Amino acid sequence: IEDLGSTNGTFVNGEKITKCKLKEGDRILIGTSIIKLVYEEYDSSQPPPPPMGAALVGEARVEDVRQAPRLASTGANRIAMQGHTAHGGTQSGVLSGVIDQLPLPDLLQLIGSSKKTGGLFVTTPSGTEGCIYLRDGRIYGAVINQHFEVPVEKAFYRMMCWTSGNFLLDTTASHDFEKPINETVESMLMESMRIIDETHQLGDNVPSFEALFRIDLPIVPKLRDLTPEQLDVFQLAMAEPTMEAILNHSEMDDIETTKAVMVLLDKGYMAIEQ
Repeated sequence: IEDLGSTNGTFVNGEKITKCKLKEGDRILIGTSIIKLVYEEYDSSQPPPPPMGAALVGEARVEDVRQAPRLASTGANRIAMQGHTAHGGTQSGVLSGVIDQLPLPDLLQLIGSSKKTGGLFVTTPSGTEGCIYLRDGRIYGAVINQHFEVPVEKAFYRMMCWTSGNFLLDTTASHDFEKPINETVESMLMESMRIIDETHQLGDNVPSFEALFRIDLPIVPKLRDLTPEQLDVFQLAMAEPTMEAILNHSEMDDIETTKAVMVLLDKGYMAIEQ
């Protein structure tokens, strides 16, 4: 692939290139279009593909537009229906697709290296919605399910655990955060990898994000045996006994908060509601 002096440049695997030999698995960013190079066996029983560029005009383009209204009207696709095609289609500064094929870390690296501005909206199969906001390729905000009271870093690191769902990059989207950050994509991804690795080290007994807790009275274990941090988490659980609420309101990061929750469960201060 060769860039002949385009305005925004051409990027291969996050690196800006002028000329590059491609290999299977490479991801190419041209404007707001992302292309993944894949190998596919030729099937002689099928009709030959249309000529280069045919998908952009004529009947093929009409079919793309007609398919858009059939998308589910939730999350990222809700925006995609407003004149945008899904699964990599682009229009008016919008790029959409599925993170099953293009993982969020890879997508963010492409967006960051090309210094794009906008909101990266993601919807998981369960309906959870999140958005990461960038300005000139740097991350300044992130939110999940409109919980803007949750620190940006927490929302971002949680989204990095998502491996399935739809995404949509809208280069016109923005939001004013009360406590914005100004971090490179690389630094945020490195920290998210550390957090994900530490989460895996906690084992298989980590409560799910949707877990509901029960606190039986009277409380048998002595509260004085808890550390101040564990006591803070226990107080949060008494006020709103869900894992999501505890993580959202804890002053500690998700890893330390989860460790405290697991201690409270292990020592019998509370239990998971079945």
